[in-house]
Amino acid sequence: MRAFATLFASCLACTLLCGCTSGDSSSRAPGKQRLFKVEDDAIPFKHDAGATGKRHITEIVGSGAGLFDADGDGDLDLYLVNGARDQLLVQIDGEFKPASQDCGIDGTDSGMGIAIGDIDGDGDPDIFVANNGPDRLYINDGKARFQEQAVQRGINISTFSSAAAFVDIEGDGDLDLFVCSYLDFDEKTFTPCTRGDLEVYCAPANYPAVPCRLLLNDGRGHFTDVSESSGLNDLPAKALGVISIDIENDGDPDLYVANDGEPNFLLINQWKQQGRIFFEEDALLAGCAYGEGAKAEAGMGVDAADLDGDGDEEILVTNLEAQSNSCYRNDGDGLFMETSFANGLGAASLAHVGFGIRVIDANLDGWLDIFVTNGHILDNIGEIRQGSSSFAQVDQLFIGDGSHFVLTPHIQNNDETVGRSLVSGDIDNDGDTDLIITRWNGSPRLLRSTAAGTSHVIGLQLVGTPPASSTDAIGARITVTAGDRVFIREHRVQSSYLASHDPRQLFALPAGNTSARVHIRWPDGSEGEQNLQSGSYHRWQQGVGIVASTPFQSPR
Repeated sequence: MRAFATLFASCLACTLLCGCTSGDSSSRAPGKQRLFKVEDDAIPFKHDAGATGKRHITEIVGSGAGLFDADGDGDLDLYLVNGARDQLLVQIDGEFKPASQDCGIDGTDSGMGIAIGDIDGDGDPDIFVANNGPDRLYINDGKARFQEQAVQRGINISTFSSAAAFVDIEGDGDLDLFVCSYLDFDEKTFTPCTRGDLEVYCAPANYPAVPCRLLLNDGRGHFTDVSESSGLNDLPAKALGVISIDIENDGDPDLYVANDGEPNFLLINQWKQQGRIFFEEDALLAGCAYGEGAKAEAGMGVDAADLDGDGDEEILVTNLEAQSNSCYRNDGDGLFMETSFANGLGAASLAHVGFGIRVIDANLDGWLDIFVTNGHILDNIGEIRQGSSSFAQVDQLFIGDGSHFVLTPHIQNNDETVGRSLVSGDIDNDGDTDLIITRWNGSPRLLRSTAAGTSHVIGLQLVGTPPASSTDAIGARITVTAGDRVFIREHRVQSSYLASHDPRQLFALPAGNTSARVHIRWPDGSEGEQNLQSGSYHRWQQGVGIVASTPFQSPR
């Protein structure tokens, strides 16, 4: 009865909060402002799908990317996963340039996702790459030189891995590794699929599912596979997206997994309840396993954010065309309601195949917006459905006002593209969020934000203090209070589709505010609070406070 009553209350609240499509939302809808400047030639790289001409499913679903400061110089560098050799690009004088040949990046596998984090506690970011084949772990020396050490450090995964996330599962102050498995693909037993006279990429339903994996860090960067004892081996997946999210707000991280053609997973961490590393799968009861119409959908990208300002995070999932992207509204009591059609996201996504998704404040008005990159998974869909669908598709930006979203032009001449990963970060350190879209068999698209300087913004760079918390402070809870607004955000780096983002956080303040009260609940439960001025990135070290404040650079 309690669950039914809570579900009814959630439905009622959703109707009141998200059901209106007029009123304030129309007055806030932006006009012809273009929020991003397109730079299609800014990144010297072209994705290679590794296509063999046989239409293996491994070719069509990649690849990811990650933004991070590889060399410690204060600006973002870019790692691009590939179907052939991966590429590290370092930012020099505002431009991305290929790293030197001796940087140690030698991945030539069929690449998918990436997770970036400081796994050995030495203060610099390391790189995990998920492949169809042996996964890779690159250990950073702090100067953008890496050594591949996956096997030496206990990572020996040769199945078809997809997304991954670094997260401190048991709260011991180091980053553990969750690795999604897509499906069981074997070239030796592969049988082509056709539609009429055309050969096509086979659907995931043609392949067996494979469980995801959890590997625990011993604090020195060596990992032990605990997938069986944690219950993951009993949950075969076709996973393409993952985020860490503290659903119960009890201080330990849970995991949400987007599955392709299968029910999604909500893996509730039982560490604090049972004193052991074990997950209970709760998505069906919680209301976030299925999409609109209570059907399993083709989950790809995933993100989470407090869209409605009530203090808990909604979950968003991109899906196949005709399914709509999903928005699961969180009622704060462990139950969700699919609200994409009520809040303006659903109908606009029906004609598209969504991959990367990112919740950002694109126009710096203090309300969260949603960007989705689209692209079909059949390269010959135009021949199959002449005039009704295309391989390359337009990207979409939905501007939000706290209750509703409006599809909005965001760039001049939004050319169709075959989008896959969507990565966010402040590439030019000017206090707004830029985006990078990886494109299948194409060069990445850089969308440089034009919003800098239109609002007062606070930037945060959190640094945990081991052994209390990992240096990345993944799972910290940030509360920013300015005027009559309260912003709550969980600190994570991996989300979207096969992506790892800029680890810094940006908060645009309400009009008339130039400072805010910022409260941090660190992953170990300790707390800190500071009054911070806008206009800078504040480096906040756990137990110490603000150790540096770096003013934003002038907009380009």
